[in-house]
Amino acid sequence: MSLSKSTVRLFTPTGWVIGTLHVPEGIGLLPFLNGSEAFFRMTNVSLPEQPRTIPFLALQRKAVLIVVPGEDVPLGIHEQDEQVRHEVACLFDGGLVMGTLPLPKDVRVSDELMQSAEFFAIENCTLGIDASPEATMEAEELVFVHGAEMFGVAELESE
Repeated sequence: MSLSKSTVRLFTPTGWVIGTLHVPEGIGLLPFLNGSEAFFRMTNVSLPEQPRTIPFLALQRKAVLIVVPGEDVPLGIHEQDEQVRHEVACLFDGGLVMGTLPLPKDVRVSDELMQSAEFFAIENCTLGIDASPEATMEAEELVFVHGAEMFGVAELESE
């Protein structure tokens, strides 16, 4: 099986892990994240507070809270007609993601969360992360959040 290399930033309980994620060719990042593997294989990895890059890391899926895809990473997101964008805040231990969750017209945020896959996309985001060495705020066009590792989602408003 041929693998494509996707540069990603992954927020974990110990901080940001940055490296190359190995994704089967032809599969977008979101479907891969929602696959069945317990560990993600990464190379050229930078760990929080570590000066050296390490050649390989097997990172447990449930340790990943937020995924920020790099440029030119096939995402595997399918846009649907007549979507409503809901402003949400996803709450994690160590931070939050505020942004928009696009959903089909007649789907409520609570209904989507009850039946959604582990990871889902939030657009036009502000990330507030209480990570070492200091808290940060940053903007991202798109992130994937790990629904199974959040402790809450607040709907702020919808279009």
